[in-house]
Amino acid sequence: MEDHEFCDHCPGCRPSLVDAITGKVLSPGHPWMQAAMRVWNKATTYDQRKAFIEVTLHNSQKPEDLLLCQGVMNRITAEMTSPEYKLP
Repeated sequence: MEDHEFCDHCPGCRPSLVDAITGKVLSPGHPWMQAAMRVWNKATTYDQRKAFIEVTLHNSQKPEDLLLCQGVMNRITAEMTSPEYKLP
């Protein structure tokens, strides 16, 4: 992954989820990935998205980045565990 500033239009500046058992990245069509992207696209601000990438990709330890990132992660987790996205 190239190290660069956050950009909303960069495919590398989006969340990805990994299956803990297989170690493989979930496909865009996976229900949990769809849930994560719905939160990302509709329920986050630019500053929240930037902080998420700064923490998860660039290992930022700034308190403001950590706080914003945690909020995004909490919303993604809540969306993933909603009945609409539960796996069979």
